[in-house]
Amino acid sequence: AQAAAQERRLEQQDERLHGLEMERRRLHNLIQELKGNIRVFCRVRPVLPEEEERQKGLEHLHFPPQDNKSLVLSRPDESHVGRERRGDVRYDFSFDRVFPPGASQQEIFEEIALLVQV
Repeated sequence: AQAAAQERRLEQQDERLHGLEMERRRLHNLIQELKGNIRVFCRVRPVLPEEEERQKGLEHLHFPPQDNKSLVLSRPDESHVGRERRGDVRYDFSFDRVFPPGASQQEIFEEIALLVQV
């Protein structure tokens, strides 16, 4: 009798666990929909040694302090062939998150871990 009672309790707990898991998934999907289902992340890799000479580092990329969602690209206008040179060109990009060259795998995983469901 005691084993049968334990078996029923185990089945009830399994059903409850399944119900809670379904609710968690529903709420997760609702949050995803409210935030928007598409996320855009940018990870800037470090300059490779053979690129160092040509590019002189990443001086054309600027990571605004206190804003981990923006990236600014500024370069001299190199498309001036046949036209008058306009000077520096600046492009501002916005992402859900920008990871600079020094970002670790752990830091990136922590940012996206909640988006991943098993």
